[in-house]
Amino acid sequence: MFFTEEQNLALKRFAELEAKLGSQSKACQQIGISAAIISQLRKGTYKGDVEAQFAKLNSYFELKAEAAAQPSGATTMGYAPTSISTKVYEDIRNCQLQGGLAISCGAAGIGKTMASKRYVRDHPSDSIYIAVNPCLVTVRSLLRVLCDKLNVSEKRVDEMWFGIAGKLRDGMVIIIDEAQHCPIKTLEALRAFSDYFAEQGQTLGIALVGNTETVNNMGGKKKAEFAQISSRTRRKKVYDTTCIKRDDIRLLFPDLAGKEPEIDFLYGVACSTQAIRGTVNLYYNALDNANTSYEGLVAMAKHMGLKV
Repeated sequence: MFFTEEQNLALKRFAELEAKLGSQSKACQQIGISAAIISQLRKGTYKGDVEAQFAKLNSYFELKAEAAAQPSGATTMGYAPTSISTKVYEDIRNCQLQGGLAISCGAAGIGKTMASKRYVRDHPSDSIYIAVNPCLVTVRSLLRVLCDKLNVSEKRVDEMWFGIAGKLRDGMVIIIDEAQHCPIKTLEALRAFSDYFAEQGQTLGIALVGNTETVNNMGGKKKAEFAQISSRTRRKKVYDTTCIKRDDIRLLFPDLAGKEPEIDFLYGVACSTQAIRGTVNLYYNALDNANTSYEGLVAMAKHMGLKV
């Protein structure tokens, strides 16, 4: 089969993605195309709509090329050791060292998730990160995620639990992000892992990270229901936007060094309900607009409808 120059380029880009991800199946999954179709396209034996399949490939790679060409402000900021993210990181470390349950919670967008992900990157062999959501909070669904991460193939809930316990090791930590979504039964299943290791004189940390509802569940209206979990929780730390420091703004936006009006304005945004996440979005939008001056930041805040 004769390939056009454009089609050859698409196949070359696919091969590069395949090499980057380590397998054809992973590359196909990321693009959203069948591995069987790719194999047939490469061999020139595909009997279907060849143009439609190459259009799908070209659309994906053109999108990625355009995204890569965006200004630096369009990229996602990575971890920065701000006053709050550093404390959350330390909370997780203490949880791993001491074992048991620990809670780090607070307002949205203050750096908890970034700290959690950074911790796992720094300790890949003895930490597990799971971000739950309302669809992923039952005992079965959470155990299923742990099974996938630990290569456990059991199907029944009890078999999954014992399979996971057999793969976990002394001194590990499991980080549950967005933990406010977890009901009592799911938290009990997690606590049971920690208790299982404690009975053997070993430690397993369960770090619960989320918004303030995470700790309110254990001390507010649901106090009776969560009483046992609460009594087994060694450390509870609550952070809010008042914990954000002006130096955090200098750390997050080094390009603004010496520009105190801009730093003061962004600090005010960070201390509002926008928190760190909203402040980063504001700055990068202003950067994309090629104006990060005080006036540019204020104008962008108004454009975004921020009440600061």
